[in-house]
Amino acid sequence: MMPTIEEIAVKSILSIEITKPLKEAINKMASSNLRNIVVIENTPVNHKNFYLLTISDLINYKLDNIDEEILLKDLKLTKAKILKKDLNILNVLNEVETTDKYMVIVENDELIGILSYTDIINNIDPKILMKKQTIATLILQYKATTTYENTSTIQAIKMMKDNNSDSIIIIDDDHKPIGIFTTKDFINLIHKNSNLHKPINLYMSKPVYTLSENSTIAEAIDFIRDKHFKRIVVTNEEEEITGILTQKELLRIIYNKWIDFIKEEGNRISKMNEELLSKASMLEEKASFDFLTKLYNRRKFNTFLEYEISKANRYKEEYLSLLLVDIDYFKNVNDYYGHLVGDNILQEVSKILTICSRDTDIVARWGGEEFILMLPQTNVEQAFLVAQKLRATIEKHKFDEVKHITCSIGVTQFQKNEDKDTLFKRVDSALYKAKNAGRNRVEIG
Repeated sequence: MMPTIEEIAVKSILSIEITKPLKEAINKMASSNLRNIVVIENTPVNHKNFYLLTISDLINYKLDNIDEEILLKDLKLTKAKILKKDLNILNVLNEVETTDKYMVIVENDELIGILSYTDIINNIDPKILMKKQTIATLILQYKATTTYENTSTIQAIKMMKDNNSDSIIIIDDDHKPIGIFTTKDFINLIHKNSNLHKPINLYMSKPVYTLSENSTIAEAIDFIRDKHFKRIVVTNEEEEITGILTQKELLRIIYNKWIDFIKEEGNRISKMNEELLSKASMLEEKASFDFLTKLYNRRKFNTFLEYEISKANRYKEEYLSLLLVDIDYFKNVNDYYGHLVGDNILQEVSKILTICSRDTDIVARWGGEEFILMLPQTNVEQAFLVAQKLRATIEKHKFDEVKHITCSIGVTQFQKNEDKDTLFKRVDSALYKAKNAGRNRVEIG
């Protein structure tokens, strides 16, 4: 019998009235060593609204120089996701892509618990996971935010905000991790009113506990559970950082593995699990990643693009650019060396595109030997420079069998209120312009 979320939720909740000042909330969070606090609003109709004040909010307020005497009711707080107490873990895991990191449990308009990813992970049985699959294949899209030890603390915090990250890894000149700075450390800094212009190495935590990319998923779960960490810093055999896995990503992986386990035990599935299998089939059809390259697939890319287009239309100074990349003469590679070599090249190019892109960029396999990149907050001139860098990097890269290949790239910028099809036609036209002009070049459309 799977536990309900009421059974695993935390009952001792840190809360504050919405009429209190921000400073009081910060003091409570610092003294309790917690990253969030529930803000309660009593309405005139005897109904309560629940909001969450998180460490991410505090970072934004600090960078925007918000006065700590401001009342919580005057801030734009995020309304908390409310769950029913009788839901089981699978119900929540099924929604992990859209579920907030922290959720509240409410009954009869009263707060009875708060649920986090940590609570769910601590109640997962790793025996149902595949023991052999390593995390190396899972971290391609989950790059860590890094900086050097002499970087100012305020600059490091801005990097965390820009990359939507809750931590930053401090590295030495050999790109080896020497420390970590997390949102938990940030709370203590603002509570003590520390000087944020001093180097980040004065405030970082050390040493950095890492996990090899050759570790299995089950070992990753044990690691994050035993260490009570919110994330896993993953390294290769040279001890260089190759990625970072958060609790949310682990939960998504666990859910998929749990579904596989249920399928294998199909003859003992209850009626509830049969309904779950139906949901799993729908999820499989809507899988977000390309099997070969581990990049986002076209369907998932389109969802990201639709969101960025709506944002670009909403704000005046919001730029958005696309890059369409095509490997030159790729058919010749498949014909001469075979499709296995061709697949290896596609995987290598995928890694190059991912490593050379920013955390805010979206990289996807468009189809065949074509890749597409979406660059938010980037105009066409900046995108052209990015494309030139990608083209040169691929040209200089030494591939095992073919030695060297080149690529052609089309670049375009989104125009206000145009539809997606028009945008695609323009970047596709730019790509063909590059190919017709001799290949191994970048053209703007």
